[in-house]
Amino acid sequence: MQQQIETNNNKSGISLGIFLEGQLIGQINISNIVYGPFLSCFLGYKLGEKFQGMGYMGEALNKVIDIAFNQYKLHRIEANIIPKNIKSINVVERLNFVNEGLSKKYLKINGQWQDHSHYVLLNNLLE
Repeated sequence: MQQQIETNNNKSGISLGIFLEGQLIGQINISNIVYGPFLSCFLGYKLGEKFQGMGYMGEALNKVIDIAFNQYKLHRIEANIIPKNIKSINVVERLNFVNEGLSKKYLKINGQWQDHSHYVLLNNLLE
C-alpha cells in the first residue's frame, strides 16, 4: 500500500487527504482544537466506499492520532458517530476509543436531527 497524507494546518483544525497511488481516497479532519486546560479536539473522517474494509482508514487515523497527541500535545480526541454506522464504530473501537454514551439529536443531517454515539480517546501520556 502506498499511502500519503497531505496536511493543511491552522490553529483550530487540521485537514488531511488520504492518497493511494496518487488518488485521493479519503479525508480526515481534526476540528475545534481547544488549548489551555481542555486540550481537546473533534475527529471526522470519510473514505471512498470501494476503499472501505481494507485497513486504510485505521492506518491513516493512527498517524493522525500520533500527530494530535505527540505534536499538538492534545489530551482528548472526540468522535461522534451515527449509531447505525457500524463500519465507523468498528474503526474507532479498534483504535481503543471508548463509547461515553449517546448524544440525542446531536447533529442536523439532511434536515433531520440525528443521534450520535460519543467516542473518546485519551492521551494517557499526559496523565
